[in-house]
Amino acid sequence: MNRQDIKEKYDRFKQWQEQPFDYKLNSGEVHHCINCGHDFTGNFCPICSQKEELGRVSWRSVRQGLMDIWGLGNRSLLYSLWQLLWRPGHVISDYIDGKRQVSFPPVKMLFIVAVLYSMIFYWFFPTVLGFDINDISKVYNEQTVNMMGESDDWMRKYYSWTILCISMLLVVPTWFMFRYSPRHTAHSLPEGFFIQVFIANLMVVLGFLFFPLGVVDPMLYTFACIIAYGIYYVIVYMHLFGYGLWGTLWRSGFIFVTLVFLIGMLMVPFVDIEAIAPSGGTQLTVDQVRMQKMFNVGLSLMLALMVLGTGCVINYIATREFRKELKQRVI
Repeated sequence: MNRQDIKEKYDRFKQWQEQPFDYKLNSGEVHHCINCGHDFTGNFCPICSQKEELGRVSWRSVRQGLMDIWGLGNRSLLYSLWQLLWRPGHVISDYIDGKRQVSFPPVKMLFIVAVLYSMIFYWFFPTVLGFDINDISKVYNEQTVNMMGESDDWMRKYYSWTILCISMLLVVPTWFMFRYSPRHTAHSLPEGFFIQVFIANLMVVLGFLFFPLGVVDPMLYTFACIIAYGIYYVIVYMHLFGYGLWGTLWRSGFIFVTLVFLIGMLMVPFVDIEAIAPSGGTQLTVDQVRMQKMFNVGLSLMLALMVLGTGCVINYIATREFRKELKQRVI
């Protein structure tokens, strides 16, 4: 396969990412609805919404019926997850543009994926395969300093909801850094919520796909997931907001650094300060520990606001010409 063939395949893949659905409109001929008896033109009856081409039951009907039982028909869960893996930014863009029929409902998707994740890792593996997921957590805790105590175990057990909570922290920073983007300019916060729900689904699926690495080496699994998450976030933001690679990278950098400080702010109350204090040091009193945590929370919040504010100023300067064009369009 030469370079030209690779380029042609990549161009076809990019075209499919942007326009994966081929809606065929039939002729203007009049159809008679078998279900309600109404005469109509188009693909679907406007009275009962039955498809015009439905006729006698065939083997195709049997196949479609069996697929629908397992949710493998049109707009299925598995198809939507597959779309998220191969055209993540585009499928999210389609949804917030109003193309709701091409995707499984994202919030329902996350709930089902979270339930399946818990069933597979905390029931199927230990009960059927005799493999306990907690064994990996024990190895992980032996390789790291467990500062979070019970909250660390909770985050591992409810991985899907942890991912969702972290994703929600990105709604406002993403809104600030991409509010003057070429695509989805000034997207709303509710749209930002659904963007992050879609991404949370994607992150859970990636965590499942990389799980075999966790069996080999928990730290390798963590590192691979972080790298994959970062790459997919950049891809999603590129496709969704229309910036090039560099424009997406530096904006994403401000968002992720802000996220780190926000996570630190939320995690400080659960951190066991004495566990990370130097051995042989002075024992801290309860009031001293409380004051130290309050100081760390305030410091993390201040740093998060400083990073996000700096990013917003730079973004405001960088989008000056684009904002002028927007004003001219309004006028």
